[in-house]
Amino acid sequence: MKKEQKSVLIGFAVGSVITAAVTLLSTPKSGKELRVDLKDSTNKLRQSLLDVRQEGISLKEQIVQVSKEGVEAFKEVATDLKEDIQTWRKDIEPNIENIKTDVETINGTVTELQEEVKTPEKK
Repeated sequence: MKKEQKSVLIGFAVGSVITAAVTLLSTPKSGKELRVDLKDSTNKLRQSLLDVRQEGISLKEQIVQVSKEGVEAFKEVATDLKEDIQTWRKDIEPNIENIKTDVETINGTVTELQEEVKTPEKK
């Protein structure tokens, strides 16, 4: 249990005890009534602490479950993305070859034009 959680639980317990003591001491009751009220207050405090503990355990389990699900989801997304990239690369491969061929053709044409400009035609 983390230090902050312990501090909250200790604060809750101390506050409950002080509240119960002040209430019991400020209320005029017989000894028997006082003992019954004290016992009830103690039982309520125990039950509250058990409830808080159970909720903490439940929260911890939920966090662990969400973390596991998040990791699994991230792995699935990463796998899907990797497959999509590979598919995309396969899809564009023919286009890359066509572009290379077109660039070579354009370079050849430019070279021919440069040669024609350098050597004027004889008439």
